[in-house]
Amino acid sequence: MADLRTTGRQAFERIRTGAWSTGQCGIAAGGAWAFSLHVLDHPRPFFASVAAVVALGLRAGQRLRRTAELAVGVAIGVAIGDVLVGLIGSGAWQIGTVVSVALLLSVAVGGSGLVVTQAGLQAVFVVALPRTPNSGFHRWQDALVGGAAALLVAAALPSGPWREARRLRVAYVTELASVLRQAAGALRSDSAPEVADALNRARRLDALLERWQDSLMTGYETSRLSPLLSARGEFWVDAKALTVGLSRATRNLRVLLRRIVAAVQDGQRLPVCLADLLEQTAAALDLTADGDTAVVPLLALAGRLDPVALEAMSLSAQVVVGQLRVATVDLLEGLGIAHDRARNALPELA
Repeated sequence: MADLRTTGRQAFERIRTGAWSTGQCGIAAGGAWAFSLHVLDHPRPFFASVAAVVALGLRAGQRLRRTAELAVGVAIGVAIGDVLVGLIGSGAWQIGTVVSVALLLSVAVGGSGLVVTQAGLQAVFVVALPRTPNSGFHRWQDALVGGAAALLVAAALPSGPWREARRLRVAYVTELASVLRQAAGALRSDSAPEVADALNRARRLDALLERWQDSLMTGYETSRLSPLLSARGEFWVDAKALTVGLSRATRNLRVLLRRIVAAVQDGQRLPVCLADLLEQTAAALDLTADGDTAVVPLLALAGRLDPVALEAMSLSAQVVVGQLRVATVDLLEGLGIAHDRARNALPELA
């Protein structure tokens, strides 16, 4: 019974998450069909609805530009199919010819993989489906109508443009904080394999960062194009700065973790309070994930990063402290602190 309740909650959550996107597809498909049928007087405007659904049927986080690219891909496939079917008819070899030409043309105009695939798929539909007598280029026009409807619905009825970006920010920052806590725990237990596992987790953050950056671009484009939303330029600038700062900090923290692995394996002495410093960094990241300012705790952390005071005598200890210094500056800059102020928060090196 518990498993059924869990499955039901998961299904409800998926429905709730996808409800807006499916509603957009339905509105665009119905509107495109109605426009082609009643305004253009096209009987059975199948490709109008198909183009609308294909262009809007993207996973969350895709950009409006990609919606336009898919609409173009559909239109290319339908246009090539309509032209060639009128010349060579339909059949097995005709399908092969039409698909090849549509794919080549899509590649020639610089289409992405999705665009090329949709061009070929729509070309198959055009050849395989019977053509209405005296319809001319109705199917190509319907494809254009469907693509335009998709763009109109995406711009006029967007979901929250920054929702996905906020979710991914929390996911990224929370995972990075968890990585640092794992490394701190491994230091206390003197476990090189555990630090190595934390390093592998940190390396996998690149894919999450890319999705986060992509969702920010989606939100920015959506807010610019939609008449119902403001561009929120300040949010965009701050969020982009945060991704840059976190990206740089993560790279430096990965170097730090690699050095810790080597030091633990070789039995080199590291600062006794290094685990505490990593946990202090993780606590500052927690504040960033929650949307609070982490500037004050990061400035306090920076003030503690004196290699002499930390007794960083070995080469590994000096590298670890040096990388944590740089990563702290990166995090402060990501939160909007000027480089000079962030750099001056660090103790001077002897």
